[in-house]
Amino acid sequence: MKYFLKTQSGREFELEISAGNADSYSIKIGDRTIQADFTDVDRLGQHAAIFDGRSFAASIEESDEQHLLVNIAGETFTIIAQDEREKAADAVASQGPPRAEVVKASMPGVIVSLAVAAGDVLEPGAPVAVLEAMKMQNEVACLHGGVVEEVLIEAGQSVEANQPLIKLAPAPQE
Repeated sequence: MKYFLKTQSGREFELEISAGNADSYSIKIGDRTIQADFTDVDRLGQHAAIFDGRSFAASIEESDEQHLLVNIAGETFTIIAQDEREKAADAVASQGPPRAEVVKASMPGVIVSLAVAAGDVLEPGAPVAVLEAMKMQNEVACLHGGVVEEVLIEAGQSVEANQPLIKLAPAPQE
């Protein structure tokens, strides 16, 4: 099955995953095929992963079915994952009128800095804040863009996972 991944920084990946035996998979990314084994360590999001013979510890948190917080080897990624049906449905939905957006914290932490103020116009994927968690600074970005309607947090404030940070109104039509 094909999956489409988008990182918060805007990088996009298309994966084709074929199941092997037990916890073994073949993952095709572009022209490259990787053999992967996954073991669920504790049923709480901790996994042991082996990619082409290299071993990694991975922590995967789901804030909902499409939004994942993945930590591999100490590096954290916020990822939106969709299968073929979800991507097609999004394409149809995006043909409608622009929509409002609420940018949420991907994990608990402290807001180190804000990059926006009320009234700013943001492009899709634009950074809105820097969130520090576990001594690592993570950029928080909007998905669709728009006009900053309300900033709900301030620098130095502690936030919880999925806490609303910024409210965006749809960008004006040209």
